[in-house]
Amino acid sequence: MRRVLLAVLLAALIALSGCSALPGGQTGDDPPAVSAENADPGATNVTQTLRIAADGTTNGTELSAIGATYPRDEFSVETAQHDAIAVGVDTDDDGDVDRPFNETHISGVNTNAYSFDVTLETGYTLERGDVVVVRYPAVDNPSEAGEYDVDVRLNDGQTATETLTFE
Repeated sequence: MRRVLLAVLLAALIALSGCSALPGGQTGDDPPAVSAENADPGATNVTQTLRIAADGTTNGTELSAIGATYPRDEFSVETAQHDAIAVGVDTDDDGDVDRPFNETHISGVNTNAYSFDVTLETGYTLERGDVVVVRYPAVDNPSEAGEYDVDVRLNDGQTATETLTFE
């Protein structure tokens, strides 16, 4: 009886050994959905990286836009040149961009004091699970430490709210 129980427990441990993911499907090694190269409060011209996974809303559509809205009166967003913006798609969810797009794919950049939108002409059809990544180089951090919610948009049809922390 003990051998059977031991065999069942061992089989269960082996079956569950790759399932220790954090909420949202991210493992501890996955890059955060929103990050800042400089997380110091008050830092200016900071490159921020946003990641959003395509879901059923954007599955089968061409990658045509990505953007973010930051809390009003906390962040400042400036215009960036097309060649300073990096956009790509992580197709296998390993944290690395597999399909990069350069400034020739960017058709426009629209900003206001607290948001940006990058419009694209990529010819790339999104599949569920593709992680779209944008690095935007012209964001001023809030002056105070804390957690701030950032709304991320993909193709004007999919949104997610992510938390950015400054210490």
